[in-house]
Amino acid sequence: MKMKKLFLGIGMACVLGLFVFAGAQAVQAKTIELKFAHFMSPMHIQHQKSFAPFCKKVAELTGGQVKIKIYPGGALGRPKQLPDAVKTGITDIAFIIPSYTTGRFPRTSAFDLPFIFDSASHATRVLYALAYDYLADDYKDYKVLWFYSCGTGQLHSVTKPIYRVEDLKGMKMRAPSAYMSKALKICGANPVGMPISKLTMSLEKKVIDGMLTPYSAVIDFRLWDLVKYIAQVDMYLSPMAVVMNKKKWDSLPDPAKKAIDEASGMQWGLHAAQVYDNHDQNMVNQNKVSGKIAIYKVPMSEKKRFMGVVQGMQADWVAEMSKKGLPAKQILEAVKQSAKLHR
Repeated sequence: MKMKKLFLGIGMACVLGLFVFAGAQAVQAKTIELKFAHFMSPMHIQHQKSFAPFCKKVAELTGGQVKIKIYPGGALGRPKQLPDAVKTGITDIAFIIPSYTTGRFPRTSAFDLPFIFDSASHATRVLYALAYDYLADDYKDYKVLWFYSCGTGQLHSVTKPIYRVEDLKGMKMRAPSAYMSKALKICGANPVGMPISKLTMSLEKKVIDGMLTPYSAVIDFRLWDLVKYIAQVDMYLSPMAVVMNKKKWDSLPDPAKKAIDEASGMQWGLHAAQVYDNHDQNMVNQNKVSGKIAIYKVPMSEKKRFMGVVQGMQADWVAEMSKKGLPAKQILEAVKQSAKLHR
């Protein structure tokens, strides 16, 4: 009888132990679901080759424990709303363009000044060179997953070719940021501010005569039959970032954090930048075959005239940011020197 009770007790203990172990395993293996918002089409090159592969990599590294669902097309916020959407937890992760929210990322706005960078990869190397010493305070409310940039912006036109600064006089040109609005105005154009997603409709309805965008916009927004001329002048680019809600990041278990860090960071920022650079070149290559758009490379002598016309914007930026208490002169000098070093 005593032996029977002993075996019964051992059996109950084993069953109880199995329940405890199973419970612990269930807690450990609990799926973590994160939301990733952006405003572009799911067919956009960045969705296909940057955002989706990142999510897949995180899932693989965590054995499926961390699942990131992408919400494209502005489902969780329009371009200007996404910095707040991720900060307040509407989304856990978001793709943002700092220049779309003027004044919110003041240090980063030095990258919006004209004629500093040659390519998306070039600007991304500079972003990472300065991220911790000069830009960190702009992103104190976020966990930055990666920085990068789009390709350089060219002058696209539907009405006439642009060979010289004077050719911009009176043209209604879509501007991608407040700084490029100022640059276009200095050059004599009439800048029109609008999200890049409205390009097609605005060109079709002749709301604008052209736009300042990277080559890739022709592919991304199907502008082959609308744009007639492109002047390659490499006027600007837009710094970008993929950021995460800080509280959500802090709440993640260490293995999840490790996986996200491994799938993101500088290596992924450089990958995303190269995707843009390749995409720009793909547009040029496709146009060589189709011949639909007349592309004209502005010679250095004329490009220097463009640069001279907008040169004063750097001093204006320093004055504007100095009034906000930032070491603006030091930041801009660091950007320019780093751009030379990483060219």
